[in-house]
Amino acid sequence: RHGFIEGRSQEDVASIQKSIVSILIGLAQQKGLIDINESVTSYIGKWTQLPQEKEVLITIRNLLTMTSGLDVDFIYDAEPGLKWLYNTRAYSQLIYILEKTSGLTINELSSEWLFDELQMNETFWKERKKGLKGFPKDSAKYGLVTTAKDLLKFGEFILNGGEVGTNHIISDIDFFDDTFSKSQNMNEAYGYLWWLNNSKTHMTWEKELSFGNLFPHAPEETILALGLGGRVLAIVPSEETVLVRLGSFPDDPNFINNLWKYIQR
Repeated sequence: RHGFIEGRSQEDVASIQKSIVSILIGLAQQKGLIDINESVTSYIGKWTQLPQEKEVLITIRNLLTMTSGLDVDFIYDAEPGLKWLYNTRAYSQLIYILEKTSGLTINELSSEWLFDELQMNETFWKERKKGLKGFPKDSAKYGLVTTAKDLLKFGEFILNGGEVGTNHIISDIDFFDDTFSKSQNMNEAYGYLWWLNNSKTHMTWEKELSFGNLFPHAPEETILALGLGGRVLAIVPSEETVLVRLGSFPDDPNFINNLWKYIQR
């Protein structure tokens, strides 16, 4: 049940990048470059306006789980780990951590560690001069430009447990499993920068707690990378299915859920 769209149209896939960065962070830990339980400050130096004693409490794990305790202006909002808030500016520090600890640019390390192995030859990072359209303040410095076909390759890699053929690219199984499990108690639908469809409640970037699955018409075990404008990479392990949708903004605000409704009928 894998399929392609025609052509190889490249686009900035917005927050789908976060789910790829989560895997890169796992690979960095696997290589001994970082420990996700360590302070962000210990890797990149001072990065907020918080007093030092508060800033050092924010760990890499907090950035992976959207529990930094910072608002989008990097102002203290809560103790790390006690509040879930979708914060792209805080997340983007993970890219700086990867570059600082590896001595490579985000393009170099992504290619060496992952993209080349997966033959994601049409995928690269590009600096956003003015941020992501519509989100000049709360957006990452770099956009991930890719195609539906390359995202399909990445999705199949995740579906296969982090393997390409006989090559075990991901050997840190604990990190891999934690990535696709509930990462904290405030938002049960969020792992390590991946969305989970198996929770009874969920929060999105809109901050309000809602009841039920994130996408009721999708299988409960679905894991998703989501981006602005109806962009989605979804993986359903039991059905060996990878779904990718890129392209123009849909008119339907419930597009992704209704897409699953169409697929499942």
